[in-house]
Amino acid sequence: MINLIYIRAAIRERTGQVLTLEEVRDLLLEEGLITHKEAADGNLIFRGYDDFFETDVADKTVEPVEYLIDVEPSYENDED
Repeated sequence: MINLIYIRAAIRERTGQVLTLEEVRDLLLEEGLITHKEAADGNLIFRGYDDFFETDVADKTVEPVEYLIDVEPSYENDED
Protein backbone atom coordinates (compact mmCIF):
# COMPACT_ATOMS: atom_id res chain seq x y z
CA MET A 1 0.00 0.00 0.00
CA ILE A 2 1.31 3.42 -0.94
CA ASN A 3 1.20 6.10 1.75
CA LEU A 4 1.05 9.43 -0.05
CA ILE A 5 1.03 11.34 3.23
CA TYR A 6 4.46 10.02 4.19
CA ILE A 7 5.81 10.57 0.69
CA ARG A 8 4.48 14.15 0.73
CA ALA A 9 6.13 14.74 4.11
CA ALA A 10 9.44 13.40 2.81
CA ILE A 11 9.27 15.68 -0.24
CA ARG A 12 8.47 18.67 1.97
CA GLU A 13 11.32 17.87 4.36
CA ARG A 14 13.83 17.39 1.56
CA THR A 15 12.79 20.17 -0.82
CA GLY A 16 10.61 22.56 1.17
CA GLN A 17 7.84 22.19 -1.43
CA VAL A 18 4.32 21.81 -0.06
CA LEU A 19 2.36 19.59 -2.44
CA THR A 20 -1.20 18.32 -2.45
CA LEU A 21 -1.76 14.59 -2.31
CA GLU A 22 -2.98 14.74 -5.89
CA GLU A 23 0.29 16.38 -6.97
CA VAL A 24 2.29 13.70 -5.16
CA ARG A 25 0.25 10.99 -6.88
CA ASP A 26 0.81 12.63 -10.27
CA LEU A 27 4.55 12.91 -9.66
CA LEU A 28 4.77 9.23 -8.71
CA LEU A 29 2.88 8.32 -11.86
CA GLU A 30 5.08 10.57 -14.00
CA GLU A 31 8.23 8.95 -12.58
CA GLY A 32 6.84 5.45 -13.17
CA LEU A 33 6.75 4.64 -9.47
CA ILE A 34 3.05 3.76 -9.59
CA THR A 35 0.88 2.42 -12.40
CA HIS A 36 -2.10 4.14 -14.01
CA LYS A 37 -4.33 1.60 -12.27
CA GLU A 38 -2.85 2.50 -8.86
CA ALA A 39 -3.18 6.22 -9.60
CA ALA A 40 -6.85 5.77 -10.52
CA ASP A 41 -7.64 3.93 -7.27
CA GLY A 42 -10.03 6.10 -5.26
CA ASN A 43 -8.60 4.76 -2.01
CA LEU A 44 -5.07 5.86 -2.80
CA ILE A 45 -5.65 9.31 -1.32
CA PHE A 46 -6.53 9.20 2.38
CA ARG A 47 -9.87 10.89 3.02
CA GLY A 48 -10.10 10.42 6.79
CA TYR A 49 -11.64 7.90 9.12
CA ASP A 50 -15.23 9.05 8.68
CA ASP A 51 -16.22 5.84 6.91
CA PHE A 52 -14.94 3.75 9.80
CA PHE A 53 -15.74 5.73 12.94
CA GLU A 54 -18.52 7.97 14.21
CA THR A 55 -16.14 10.79 15.07
CA ASP A 56 -12.56 11.92 14.53
CA VAL A 57 -12.13 12.64 18.24
CA ALA A 58 -9.48 10.51 19.89
CA ASP A 59 -11.33 9.58 23.03
CA LYS A 60 -11.40 6.66 25.40
CA THR A 61 -13.83 5.58 28.05
CA VAL A 62 -12.48 4.36 31.37
CA GLU A 63 -14.94 2.24 33.30
CA PRO A 64 -14.45 0.61 36.68
CA VAL A 65 -13.91 -3.14 36.50
CA GLU A 66 -14.43 -4.03 40.14
CA TYR A 67 -17.91 -5.32 39.38
CA LEU A 68 -16.34 -7.97 37.12
CA ILE A 69 -14.38 -9.48 39.98
CA ASP A 70 -16.69 -11.45 42.28
CA VAL A 71 -14.20 -13.59 44.23
CA GLU A 72 -11.57 -12.76 46.77
CA PRO A 73 -8.03 -13.26 45.53
CA SER A 74 -6.29 -16.33 46.91
CA TYR A 75 -2.58 -16.86 47.08
CA GLU A 76 -0.85 -20.23 47.08
CA ASN A 77 1.38 -19.32 50.01
CA ASP A 78 -1.42 -18.05 52.27
CA GLU A 79 -1.68 -19.81 55.62
CA ASP A 80 -5.21 -19.87 57.04
